[in-house]
Parts: sequence; structure tokens; C-alpha cells
Amino acid sequence: MSLPHALLGLLKYMPMTGYELKKFFDDSINYFWSAQISQIYRELKKLEENGYIKSARESGDKGPDKIRYSITDSGFSFLKDWLSNVPENIDEDNRNAFLLRIMLLSNLGAEEMHMQIQMRLEKYRKSLAELETVREKLSFYLEQTGNVDLLPFWKITLNRGFHDIKSHIEWAEESLAVLEIEIKKLKSKKK
Repeated sequence: MSLPHALLGLLKYMPMTGYELKKFFDDSINYFWSAQISQIYRELKKLEENGYIKSARESGDKGPDKIRYSITDSGFSFLKDWLSNVPENIDEDNRNAFLLRIMLLSNLGAEEMHMQIQMRLEKYRKSLAELETVREKLSFYLEQTGNVDLLPFWKITLNRGFHDIKSHIEWAEESLAVLEIEIKKLKSKKK
């Protein structure tokens, strides 16, 4: 998946400013697709140059003018082509720097690995809480865009996020239990 396609898909729901797009990412789909504000504006510029979106300047009530972007017919056609042509292989994070790190931590010992997995478990639990917030905001966003009928489709994506994070939590808890046994064995050997 690419950021331009994500932006086109979001703009299909409703016209938004770059800031609104960033907020949309952060509040709704950040658990599986994120973007920095600088990346968003860079891609918006390219999409507009290609004729896939158009911009309109709006007077800001408080502060500078806002630029609101909307998808064009050619942008929707480009998005539709991308969505309809399913590649044989779709990336789902085949490279995982954290797991490589965990595997190589065996060189430093069980205590270090335990500490790092414990830190990651805390992150996973925080991510689970963030998903709960996304669930709460989901209907609000779809009501805002006038697309409440899309809720079942968005819930499918959100459920995948819940399954992923819950499996990560389960893995971390199991791993910590194994490491605690190993740490006890090492300590008893040193006595």
C-alpha cells in the first residue's frame, strides 16, 4: 500500500485539509497505517500535480487560510484501478526489526530479553487502549463523512487490529513466563 492511495481513499470519503488528513490517520487508522504531516503534504502536492486531487483555498476563521483537498474523477479512477488489481503478493510486514532484535538478544542473556519484552508488552497494552479509542471514534468519523453504512467494513479492519495486538500481548506474556523460569535457573546455578 502506498500513501498516495491511502490519501485518495480518505479524500473519497470527504474533502479535507492536510491537517485534517493527519488527524484522521492518527484517530482512526494509525494502528495499521501511519503518516507524518510532512509526508502527507508532499504526497498531496504530487497528487495535485498529477490531477488526482484539486485544492481550494478557504478563509480561516482564526488564523491563516486553509487548503481543502478533494479527489477528482481521474483520482478516483486511479484509486479504483489500484484497488481492483490485486497483486499476487501484498506486503504484511515481512521484516520485523523487533523480532530480529529479540532473537539476537540471546547473546546478552535472559534478563535483558525479559526487560525488553516487558517494555514491549507495555507498548502493546497501550496500543490496545488506543484501539478502544478508535472503536469509540469510528462512528463519529463515518457520520462526519456521511458514510455510516460503511461501519461494518471499517469494523472488519478494526477487528484485525484487535486480533493482531491481542496476539502480540499473549506472545509477550508467554515469553516473559519462559524467561522468568530461565532467569530462576541461572540464579540457582550461581548459588
